Amino acid sequence: MEKTEILENISKSVNERLKIPIIITYISVLIIYNWDILFYLFFENSSASTRILEIKENYSAVYYQRILICLGISILLIVIFTALNTLLNLSLKWFYRKDKETKSEIENFEKINQLSEQLSQSIEKTKNLSSEIENLQKINLNLSSSILDIDISEISKKDYQLLLDEINSRADKEKIRYSLKQFIDEFKKNHKITKFQILNSATYEHEMKSLLEILQNRKLLKTKNKYQNGFTTEFFELNKSFEDILKLKT
Repeated sequence: MEKTEILENISKSVNERLKIPIIITYISVLIIYNWDILFYLFFENSSASTRILEIKENYSAVYYQRILICLGISILLIVIFTALNTLLNLSLKWFYRKDKETKSEIENFEKINQLSEQLSQSIEKTKNLSSEIENLQKINLNLSSSILDIDISEISKKDYQLLLDEINSRADKEKIRYSLKQFIDEFKKNHKITKFQILNSATYEHEMKSLLEILQNRKLLKTKNKYQNGFTTEFFELNKSFEDILKLKT
């Protein structure tokens, strides 16, 4: 059961107990105030007529006074009970309102914390995306689709253009084009470089593998296994068009 429900139950219980009807209050006060008459009437050993006569003689002068005093006391008690009841209700209402305000503040604080965390995560993601976009833009600037620092007047333009078209159709074209540039540079340095060495030195290994598959599918190169020093090594064998691209004569 929640705190609010408990306080409401207490309030209802106290209200029911404090709402004493004025008649019951008056009768109670009347009995207590006139206890001496009742005691004499019920516990005196004389006859009933004698007791009644004695009461009339001794208390007739203050009969109305006793009734009015009891009525005044009853009204005063009702006023006091009503005031206490009102004060208690006001106090409980204040506690209800304070409790709700506290809960609302806690909920708002938790929501603010959640929003702050989400905002921080979004800012971090935005920074990462911006950094990646900048890197790709740098790669794109370095890799012009025109010649990639290659004099295409001396190569097979058709095969080269078809190769570029296929690379540009890929979603990760910037990284594949960068891998092509890296492959050409490495092959110029060492035309006997192995497949393992190419992949091991690649900046983007996955895209380098994709590039090698494209070159093999277009029959620009093929791999050849050689057994050396107890190990089988994969070397590259280029066709004439790709040799022109690399400016190599084998």
